[in-house]
Amino acid sequence: MPLKILIFLLLTLTAAFGSQADSLLKCSADYFGKDAEVKFSFQMLTRVASTGEEIQRSGDLLTANNNRFALTMPDMQILSDGVNLWQYNPLQKQVLIRLISDLENQLQPTEILFRYLNTKAISAKKELWKGKSVHVLSLNPDKYKDQFKSMEVWLSQSDCSPVRLFTKDNFSNDIWYSIENLSKGKFSEKDFKFKSPPGTDEIDMR
Repeated sequence: MPLKILIFLLLTLTAAFGSQADSLLKCSADYFGKDAEVKFSFQMLTRVASTGEEIQRSGDLLTANNNRFALTMPDMQILSDGVNLWQYNPLQKQVLIRLISDLENQLQPTEILFRYLNTKAISAKKELWKGKSVHVLSLNPDKYKDQFKSMEVWLSQSDCSPVRLFTKDNFSNDIWYSIENLSKGKFSEKDFKFKSPPGTDEIDMR
């Protein structure tokens, strides 16, 4: 095959794969729509590059617009009503209360799910995940280049909802999020406010 034809075919295939990846990423954005309020459970696996250690965590996350969220893990709860933030340690029976505006330069739990929507898709392929075929999008991490050097999102074939997220940080640590029981809805304001259990030491830093 002449070299010019081969190069043309490769460029055509690259453009086609890029177009498919863009369409899938848009499909995923459309799944959430504007001002999405969602809840899901997650399993997090971190592989530490320097030691080979694997760290597993799990939790539930409720997110809504205006910086509202409720993150629950076995050893911690973090809630925000958009103005105030509560960080509760059940083992120490202590809660720190701060203003969410004081943390604006820190990674918020809502970005666990939504940061992939702020990237550009590079390519798409198919993989098996829990016995089902899913779309795997490689993403351009430039928007988060101070944190990551590669990113992926795995999307359901049925509705383009995310089922798995992958990042490799700038220290070459791999982080996988497996997403389960993802659902959309409207939540009450009380879901984003923390009520201290009896005997809790409250430290108000506002």
